[in-house]
Amino acid sequence: MFSMILTYSIQAIVILLIIFTVLRNNRKKIGRGSLSLLLSLLGMAVSFEFGDYIFGDQLLSFLGMSAWSNPVNNTGFHYTIFVSSILFIPSLIIGYKNSEDFGALIGRRISSIYLFIIIISLLFFIISCLSK
Repeated sequence: MFSMILTYSIQAIVILLIIFTVLRNNRKKIGRGSLSLLLSLLGMAVSFEFGDYIFGDQLLSFLGMSAWSNPVNNTGFHYTIFVSSILFIPSLIIGYKNSEDFGALIGRRISSIYLFIIIISLLFFIISCLSK
């Protein structure tokens, strides 16, 4: 329950950061760095739950893979975290390499926040598995 509230809170903060960045009078050009914002938004969409629909789970299902390490009752490790990481890592790299383009800074920040949370979550998961 706490992780779900934390996830929704962080996503709300990220969406507000995006809105404030777009509303700011920004005269930067759209270029390769703008892809950073797009990839980070896609990474958020993959990890976000829309009611009972999780885009990342549906994507893995479409590819013929299970979204959970224990697919019988949807428990264990949630593999959607890797799908979102696949989008956040390039977003972070593109944001740093093309920081002068529109959306690169906010894309880099979103990716940094989410990757930090993913790393912390993985550490907690590993610690919980080792303590059993």
